[in-house]
Amino acid sequence: MMCAPVPGGAFHKTTGDFMRSIGKTVILLVALVAVFALFGCSKGQTGTAASVTAATQQSAVPAETTKASEPQQQVQETAQKKVYEFPSDIFHTGAVGENGAAACASPLAAQIAVDILERGGNAIDAAVGMIYAVGLLEPAASGVGGAGQMTVYLADQDKYVTIEYMTMAPGKAIAGEIETSSSDNPPAVTSIAIPGVVHGTLTALEMWGTMTPREVLQPVIDLARKGFPVTERWNTNIEGRYQNLKAYDYTMGLYTDDGFLYSIGDTVKNNDLADTLELIADQGIKGFYDSEFTDKMVDYIQSIGGILTHEDFAQYKSVVREPISTTYRGYTVYTTGGPSTGGAALLEALNIVENFDLASYGADSPETVNIMAEAFSMGYKDGNAYMADPTYYDLPVQTIISKEYAAERAAKITPDAKQKMVGAGRLTVKLNSTGEAVAASTAVDQGGTSHMVVMDKYGNVVSTTNTNGINFGSAVAVPGTGFVFTAHLSNLNNTPGASVNMLMPYIRVCSTTCPSIVADSTGKPVLAVGSPGNWALVSAAFAAIVNYIDFDMDIAQATNAPRTWKDGMTIKDLYMEGGYSAETIAAVEAMGYNLIDQDREYSSHVGCIAAIEKKDGLFYAIGDDRRHYGSAAY
Repeated sequence: MMCAPVPGGAFHKTTGDFMRSIGKTVILLVALVAVFALFGCSKGQTGTAASVTAATQQSAVPAETTKASEPQQQVQETAQKKVYEFPSDIFHTGAVGENGAAACASPLAAQIAVDILERGGNAIDAAVGMIYAVGLLEPAASGVGGAGQMTVYLADQDKYVTIEYMTMAPGKAIAGEIETSSSDNPPAVTSIAIPGVVHGTLTALEMWGTMTPREVLQPVIDLARKGFPVTERWNTNIEGRYQNLKAYDYTMGLYTDDGFLYSIGDTVKNNDLADTLELIADQGIKGFYDSEFTDKMVDYIQSIGGILTHEDFAQYKSVVREPISTTYRGYTVYTTGGPSTGGAALLEALNIVENFDLASYGADSPETVNIMAEAFSMGYKDGNAYMADPTYYDLPVQTIISKEYAAERAAKITPDAKQKMVGAGRLTVKLNSTGEAVAASTAVDQGGTSHMVVMDKYGNVVSTTNTNGINFGSAVAVPGTGFVFTAHLSNLNNTPGASVNMLMPYIRVCSTTCPSIVADSTGKPVLAVGSPGNWALVSAAFAAIVNYIDFDMDIAQATNAPRTWKDGMTIKDLYMEGGYSAETIAAVEAMGYNLIDQDREYSSHVGCIAAIEKKDGLFYAIGDDRRHYGSAAY
């Protein structure tokens, strides 16, 4: 076999029968079109056939009953679904429906979520199914070995809640005593954190769902066994982390064809992950966190130098928390607090720009760009400096998200001039009694990213961000399990005596994730929104909310409008898409910013929105084309 190297050290397959590969792709596309025509389209007028595939047809529920206390509503199938117009969906990544919708990194995963809704499930059921589907289809960014947070609106209780299932440091994780770098190739094995996805998703399903784990996981199990087509994004993610993946033969076997990149359209299966999902469906939390399967994971990780133990898994718990919130021009924005560093930063940025009449400047103006860049920078500095695991730290979160503090910060902004320096405010964060006890002792104290949204016809809403940290995390996959673990301990400060987010036994790992829900003046949700992208995810959600409220854009327009991202690590760097007018770009550059990506109409550096807007009785879902997201509705 002749091979040609590509960036990152990965290889593409090249064979003499290249035309056969093209033919296979054509056959796949024809099959998709045929399925699309036969079963109808749940999308709006500009939707694509990609959201309805042979794989999603196999998502029939096995013959099991649902929870006896919550019988499901039967959904009557119709011969033809009504098609709605979505003119602002210029990239054909949107979907409109009257009963529910979903948006995420993959149209296939979004359709699995909508299939669950059509079978009578609610938004929580659909979100859990979608989380595992995205973990299968975009394994670089999230999965069973990762972490996440959900912001949820429970219609029957008229209540907003969050469930946090971030990764956790193992009991032997002590600052300065282990290596936690994720910048090596591959990352340090001792940077692997205790995963939270299984505990968090199954807890959410038990508390607020209506279906069993088997019912929501079966479509994903079927898809993993029958296979799914390789996308361009699949290969791009592998190219970026090829050096990490090739350190482990089993991991390479999961995601490549014996070390070579698959051709776009090739079918990939993951029977090992299907087996893991079968175990989760049948044995639940205990099957993953306190069983022989746990020993299998621990034994392998320890054999290659890791420090996780069975006890680490067995003590893990997800946490239901109150969301943090602020009002913004008559709306209320709900998102996640600590250990998220991004939620408070988002709310602070919104509160700051509320002091300026952005609508009078316009979306495409240097003043709006500058004000938003400065506001985000201030939020970034405070989130990074003062937000952490609230179990271990007393956090100044209420100050950070207050209107009074925002007014002080806003006074430092001049609309038509860039600040010379943006710093954190003069606040304090300190260890609480639990944190002090853990930090003072070496004894064990038992104490890449993807965004998804769902709305259902009952009024429930889920906005959830799940993450592996960096793409493919540690690159460590235990043979026979089908998923990778994070290298999430690199998010913590490995310096003894660090002021915040110090590596300690069982501390929850900080992350920028800020899955958000926007409510109108009546308190009812009208928008679910979020993004992947490290700190750019906060900036992307910030921009989408401002576009939606200040500039009266619908959610597709708010997503597709050009946006910026101010790199908080530097003073001058501003990622600015070329979709702004030449006059605005020139004026912003004249303020002293070092512009990046202004020669590109759209940039993947500014985050990637998944969102749903509820308007006039319809659900408008959108997936950001910047990273080829998709959606579905019915």
